[in-house]
Amino acid sequence: MKTNNCVYMAFLLITTLVLFACPSLAFEGNEKPLIDPNIDLDSTFARSPSTSEYDRDVLNKQSKELVEYAGTCGEMMGGIKCNDEVMSEILQNKPTSRYCCMKMMIYGQECHMVLRNLFFETYYYKPFASKGRPRIPKVWNRCSAEVGGF
Repeated sequence: MKTNNCVYMAFLLITTLVLFACPSLAFEGNEKPLIDPNIDLDSTFARSPSTSEYDRDVLNKQSKELVEYAGTCGEMMGGIKCNDEVMSEILQNKPTSRYCCMKMMIYGQECHMVLRNLFFETYYYKPFASKGRPRIPKVWNRCSAEVGGF
């Protein structure tokens, strides 16, 4: 029985080391980033009054419960830092940190999906929605494989 546990632990250790050594494995195949990975997303998506109004209208069309749930998810899953990392992985193929992956795993896939889908309703992310939404579960799967059962 001890041999099986040792083999299992060795497998987990090797898998973790390979994932850390090969961050390019974040996406399968030759998926190109939706946005150039060499640019800063904050400068790309500078806010303006008209975009804020658009986003406010989008949120007003959603149920109050959904918006509150998504807001809570965003805060609990690492706040702005982790949300930026996850969106950078979705849009630019930049791997999310292990810390942010763990925060995402703690609060669950539904929380992750609801928040990311709501992001793709907003003014700046809407143009990337058709290609970005299919990447949401890919980020979940990669993080799940990386941190597994912690």
